[in-house]
Amino acid sequence: MGPALELPPAVIEAIAIRAAEILAERTEALGDGWLRGAKEIAEYIGAPPSRVYALATCTPKRISVHRDGSTLVAKRSELDAWMRAGGGKRP
Repeated sequence: MGPALELPPAVIEAIAIRAAEILAERTEALGDGWLRGAKEIAEYIGAPPSRVYALATCTPKRISVHRDGSTLVAKRSELDAWMRAGGGKRP
């Protein structure tokens, strides 16, 4: 490994503050918004759209999604909670 780079504490503090600002901006932009369509939902949970459709059409449904007409919609926070609870594990 090469030599360690030593930065003054003021520079480290400035980097930390800017990183926190960037994170806050990105978090605010995403918010707890809605994902529209099986493709967006699938990308968010890391599964193919066919899996989202399969989980949404089970009785009872096995994924936290709603319908806006014929379009599947989901809140990020609900999907996060669903994934923490085990997600689409098979019974």
